[in-house]
Amino acid sequence: MTVLEDLFYGNIQPCDNKQSAEVRRKLSAMTEAEEKLMETISDDTQRTEVLEMFNKQTELIALCERDAFIDGFHLGARLMIETLTTP
Repeated sequence: MTVLEDLFYGNIQPCDNKQSAEVRRKLSAMTEAEEKLMETISDDTQRTEVLEMFNKQTELIALCERDAFIDGFHLGARLMIETLTTP
């Protein structure tokens, strides 16, 4: 099966990349810091606002990852075009 066929049939999920050990460590440290922060906030309204901020940050990171993927894909395509058309 070709890469395009795999992509079409859902065998390739570009957003399901494997996390490096460094990313897993940073994610764990961030989660611990978030839990410690939430333990210090007793006001429900403030807790809700902080959680909303975390959710917005997560959404922003996902959009940045998407844009970086698209930019990388475009760059790869331009490299292939240049490679195939330059003598």
